[in-house]
Amino acid sequence: MYYPLNLNGVPIHPLFGDFLKGKPHIFDFSSNNPKVLAYNLFDFEEFNDMIFEELKASSHQWGIGRYLEERKTLLRAYPNIIEEQRYYHLGLDIVVPYNTPLFSPLDAEVYKTGKETTVGNYGGYLILKHGINDVAFYSFYGHLKTPHSFNVGDQIKAGQEFAFIGKESDSGGWFCHVHLQILTQEAIDAEYTDWGYISPELLPKVETYFPSPYFLFKY
Repeated sequence: MYYPLNLNGVPIHPLFGDFLKGKPHIFDFSSNNPKVLAYNLFDFEEFNDMIFEELKASSHQWGIGRYLEERKTLLRAYPNIIEEQRYYHLGLDIVVPYNTPLFSPLDAEVYKTGKETTVGNYGGYLILKHGINDVAFYSFYGHLKTPHSFNVGDQIKAGQEFAFIGKESDSGGWFCHVHLQILTQEAIDAEYTDWGYISPELLPKVETYFPSPYFLFKY
């Protein structure tokens, strides 16, 4: 059983070390929020400024975008996603400034690194492979600064710095944040590594492929 994963007391290192202070501002990126229509999805500076102005006005230092949130309006500029009806968010977005460092939550092996160059995709990304109690699972990090500091096969210790928040082409044009997602071995085998959203039809199988990432995010 993959979720909830039995960590059996294994400590999880905070993803941003001691950077995050207080509680997060909860962003509403769903289609219920009319503000989403005002986002300029093809102007990084304008889009990013709107997000961080909202964060500043909230009096919170950092923010999150929710797992399994319906985001059809936010994805309106990407016809392939809309056509496939993949508009339920599979990750947890943690909104922090450009160049903020990330630290591995668990011991890991670098499974894959890369950069998607099309606006609206991940930009720089990295996948870590973890093994807990003989169960393999993967943590995915999107919108990262490139070039990457690690190569496939490298070993990373829990608490070790491994990446930085990207911007512009490194963030795929999205505002500064990291998309944290969990992938099971089934998801890897089914070649779902680049899926950041899921359709309503596949929602019943979401825990088989993309379990909630909240358990891995400590602050």
